[in-house]
Parts: sequence; C-alpha cells; structure tokens
Amino acid sequence: CFERLCRPSRPARLRHSPRGGAAAGHVTPDYHPGVQLVVLAAGHGRRFGGLKQLAPVGPNGESIMDYTARSAQRCGFAGVVLVVRAEIREEVGAHVRRAWPASLPVELVDQMPLAGTAPAVLSARRLLDGAFAVANADDLYGEHAISVLHDSLAAAAAATAAEHVMVAYRLRNTVLTEAPLTRGLCEVDDSGYLVRVREQSVRRRPGGDFDAAALGPDRRSDPSAAFDERLSGDELVSMNLWGFQASILHALEEAVAAGPPSGGAELLLPDVVAAVVASGAARLRVVATEARSIGLTHPDDIDLVRREIAAEIAAGLTAEVAGGIGASSGGGTTG
Repeated sequence: CFERLCRPSRPARLRHSPRGGAAAGHVTPDYHPGVQLVVLAAGHGRRFGGLKQLAPVGPNGESIMDYTARSAQRCGFAGVVLVVRAEIREEVGAHVRRAWPASLPVELVDQMPLAGTAPAVLSARRLLDGAFAVANADDLYGEHAISVLHDSLAAAAAATAAEHVMVAYRLRNTVLTEAPLTRGLCEVDDSGYLVRVREQSVRRRPGGDFDAAALGPDRRSDPSAAFDERLSGDELVSMNLWGFQASILHALEEAVAAGPPSGGAELLLPDVVAAVVASGAARLRVVATEARSIGLTHPDDIDLVRREIAAEIAAGLTAEVAGGIGASSGGGTTG
C-alpha cells in the first residue's frame, strides 16, 4: 500500500493499493510529479543493528534522509517517493511529518516482497510520471550533487528518452576511514557515457591513495584477497545516485519477473542498469561531482558521521535543516 503526505493547503489523504504500488490510484489534480526523487529506505540495517534510516546524525537530531529531502526541494524536485517496509512505514511516516518541509509532496510506498534495490525502485512505478531520480536513504550526497542530478536528468529528459544519468564521486571523497569497503569503479568512454561498473574492495592507505582487491563470490570483501591494485583516489565511483527516464521501468519489470540471478539473494539496481547499457537499449551519462558522499553503515560510524556532517555545514557544503527537526509540520493523514 502507499500513503500520501500532502501539502498543508489541503488535508493529507491515505489511499491503499496492493503491495508494491500496483494500483496507486488517482493523483490529486494539484500534484504535478515533474522530476521526482525516489528514496530507498526499506533496508533492514542488519550490519547497523537498527533503523539507520532515522539515526540522528545532524546537530539537531536530523537523519541523513532529512538533508536529502531538504536538498531535493531546494534543487527543484517536484516530490519524493519514499520506499519503505510495511513494518516501519508508521515510524518513518511520523518522522517525515515532523521533520520534512510541509510544502514537499511525499509518498510512502511498501517495497514488494522481493529483496534488492531493483524491486525497491519498481515498487514506486505507479507513483512515477516521467523522469525520476533514485538515492539511498543512508547516504549524504551533498546539495551540489543533488542539484547536478536534477539538472542533468531534466536536460536529458527534454532531449531523448534513451539516456539515463549517474552522478559519480571521486573515490577519495567517499571514504572516511582505513577500513576496507566496497566501491563500484566507473569505466567511462571518451564521450562521458558509462561502459561498466567494476566492483572492488578498496582500502585507503596512509598517504591518501588506495589499494584494491577483487570481491569474493558473495560480492563482499574477501579477507584473504590480495590488495594488489593501486588507485589514486581520483577514480569515479558509483554511490547509487541515479537519474532515469521512465523507460528503465520496463527493464526493471523484466528483471523482477526473471527473479534474482542464480545463487543471489537480492536483485540489484546496478545489475539491471549494467544489462541495459550492455544491450545498447540506452546510454547512461556519467556526471562527476567533487562533493563528498558520507554514508552510514555501522553503529560505530555515528560519531564520525556526526563530525563530518558538522564540518560540511560549517564549510557551507551542506545546508543546515532550518530550525532543526520539528521546525515545520508535514500535516496529518486521514483515512
């Protein structure tokens, strides 16, 4: 089912549809989707040990996705579709009403009963009209990157139906510690289009460059792998900040119908994108940003992430949520 958190000028309404948004119902006449932002917030946070989508990391208790919502509104997105699990919808919805801008149209939709970021995006399909962007709820992307994504996607949508967009970061701007982690290294052709994303385990060296190693068979870092590739840190990496034309939904539908790959527990959005690019059905333009991406993975990351966000705000690179949490009300919902 889905829940609409509307503008304060009219009462918010709650409408139900089958899981995954299969029949989301009529959209109110004053709701103009435009370029929407789909925020993936259905993760279980197994490594984190809790609901990291709402973990307070800002100076006034803001979660990472609170900053994403504010940036989305400031950068021109027409609304947000928030993909959640049914069991956390009430808690997430209450947080959104309390903390997000009242003038930002927000839809909550349950992820269909299939694991992975590809079915998560497809769960929002009935609430989407035209081009849309995708972001993780637990990554702080920075307002510059959100703005670049919106403008690049809007320009692509006006020109062709066969070009998607990815905002890519410099590797060094996505790593906070020396602990090994997984990054998708982008191979880009001379025209700026994605050739492929190569997933590697990377480890920052004391001098600021990186060692890299192949991932294990489960696509996680392999402790026994040899870190025998040297990276400068200038390499572009994917942080799952995407801009799609509506045509991607057909590819997602086909992928979900086929199910996860053999031996795989999840159906991942980057794999679907890779298949679309490899087939030649569409191209994906890679737009680089010099912004930082700050992610939250483990409970031990919270203090570090709080310090990094405070530094970003002090430097003017991330806009502080005006008045802190609860400064504006998103209105209530009624049945």
